[in-house]
Amino acid sequence: MRKSAEQKHKDEVIRTVVTAVLSGIGVLSVCLFVFGEIAVKIDLSDGIMSVMAQISLAAGCFAAAFTAAKQRGRKGLLSGLCCGGIAFAVIFLLGIIFAGSFSVGGFISKILAIAACSAAGGMLGVNSKKKFR
Repeated sequence: MRKSAEQKHKDEVIRTVVTAVLSGIGVLSVCLFVFGEIAVKIDLSDGIMSVMAQISLAAGCFAAAFTAAKQRGRKGLLSGLCCGGIAFAVIFLLGIIFAGSFSVGGFISKILAIAACSAAGGMLGVNSKKKFR
């Protein structure tokens, strides 16, 4: 049975979201693992650990936005900012649930890092070379 155009579009959106989320989580996990290993070997301050976590989050958002924009093939800035917005919402909600508080300083730095890296990932994803199949 043939799929309708609407069903094909829904399948494409679902595939794009799933692969973007998985790539973002994968890069985030690898960064956190590497930084964790560094932290075990070297005695680091809390400030440096916070920067490492921020870098990991930014790298994960970049990877998710890059993947989504590359698969979509258009509107990279919008795709990137949507990925960043979703990632920020998840991080914000988890922070409120587990920490039970809200930090304005952390809020501003996280939203700026996520927006910048997601936008850059989206633009680079759209403008990267496509593989020939």
